[in-house]
Amino acid sequence: MDDNTNIDDILKEIDEIFTFSHNIINGENFNLNDPYKKINYTYFRLFCTHFESLCILVQNCHLSSGILLMRAMLELFVKTFYLEFIEKEKEAIVDDFISGEKDFPSFFTMTKALEEYKHDSYGDFKCSFNQFTKKYLASYEKFSLFSHGRGEVLRAFYNHNKISYTTEQISEVLLTAKGMFEQLSLLLFFTQDNFDKVGLLLEKIKG
Repeated sequence: MDDNTNIDDILKEIDEIFTFSHNIINGENFNLNDPYKKINYTYFRLFCTHFESLCILVQNCHLSSGILLMRAMLELFVKTFYLEFIEKEKEAIVDDFISGEKDFPSFFTMTKALEEYKHDSYGDFKCSFNQFTKKYLASYEKFSLFSHGRGEVLRAFYNHNKISYTTEQISEVLLTAKGMFEQLSLLLFFTQDNFDKVGLLLEKIKG
């Protein structure tokens, strides 16, 4: 199997799960009267917009620009969970975050709070957010280098006028995005108390 075939296979998997999730969503009447349900749906839609653009950029060999989107996607991912599981329990007002009257904590403060969260029925997140921090994969720092034009990214363009990526690196980015999309889709149905759809999606994800 050549490199491009491997990436094409992942893109096909992404298209399949993206289509499956949206087919379920299109048949669903969501309750958007509750601010927390509405912000969850709003962040999900923003994430999906970036996700589609990321796939287009990868298909056209523009992964550097795609990684800029990955940083935004990662922040949306963490903020979505942070609002639902941390700020909601504090009875924070969603409009305060939307207006900017209240700021989100730093990325690492949010991931720390989520890792320390434990629900009486559902348990904890089992290091789902730690993986993005410096101690583990350091995804946030790596993606940030592209936003700020520093480090290996700048050095590669400075020395060679381009930057190249291995199949493994491209695959890692795509699979990370796919995993975040799946988790946000599950959370969307969870917040809507539609556990039948959660089950359908889980069954599809597990294959």
